[in-house]
Amino acid sequence: MAKFNYKFAGIQRIKESFEKKAQKELSVIDIAINKKQKQIIDLQNEAELHRNESRKKNIKVSELKFHQGFQHQIKLKIEVIEKELKTLDKERSQKLEELIIKSKEHKVFNKLEEKQKENFYLEQNKVESINIDEIAVQKFARRDK
Repeated sequence: MAKFNYKFAGIQRIKESFEKKAQKELSVIDIAINKKQKQIIDLQNEAELHRNESRKKNIKVSELKFHQGFQHQIKLKIEVIEKELKTLDKERSQKLEELIIKSKEHKVFNKLEEKQKENFYLEQNKVESINIDEIAVQKFARRDK
């Protein structure tokens, strides 16, 4: 019996590697998004801690201005990080679309391979059954002689 040889195996491997690369890029972006979200939470916690600390004791006007400036700086940092998050979200959606396209391409080649393999085995079974029929006819012809 002949061995199945898929003529698009090289292309299929390349498509698979592109898909894995897109998955890796998407995961890197997801990690960056998680880091940015953690930074926002940390800054919010720091601002809340600082706010609570300033409410506990009697504060001079200069200290109050310092605390307000500090709160403003934290708010600005959070806004910058949120802008970065928006760009990362856009980038993530682009990479996700890219991943979907690449996985569809990979699936197409997998299905094509399955169909070709199925056709190959059907053809092999036909050839095998023809050979068996020939052998049976030859045995029957020898037995009659």
